[in-house]
Amino acid sequence: MKERLCLEVERLGLSTLIMGSRGFGATKRSSKGRLGSVSDYSVHHCACPVVVVRFPDDKDGEDEKSGDSGGENLMDSDKLHTVPEVAEEEGDKDEYHDASDKQ
Repeated sequence: MKERLCLEVERLGLSTLIMGSRGFGATKRSSKGRLGSVSDYSVHHCACPVVVVRFPDDKDGEDEKSGDSGGENLMDSDKLHTVPEVAEEEGDKDEYHDASDKQ
């Protein structure tokens, strides 16, 4: 699976791969890093930059007395905003393909 992921990234010509990491493989490998096996493979073998997003563990940075991690909840503090599309002239359009395009 992980080999296929890197092949598809290259085939589609993606500029960046953004993926999550559950980090279960890191404990089995007894490494200091917290990447899972698929994200670790992708970081080392994909042709484009790889951004790994990891959801924090319950115990990471948690104050045992209060049960508070010290930070605000991301959903409460930050809101997602849509970015308006910029109108382009007909001659300036670049061809764009995403993963759902049939080529």
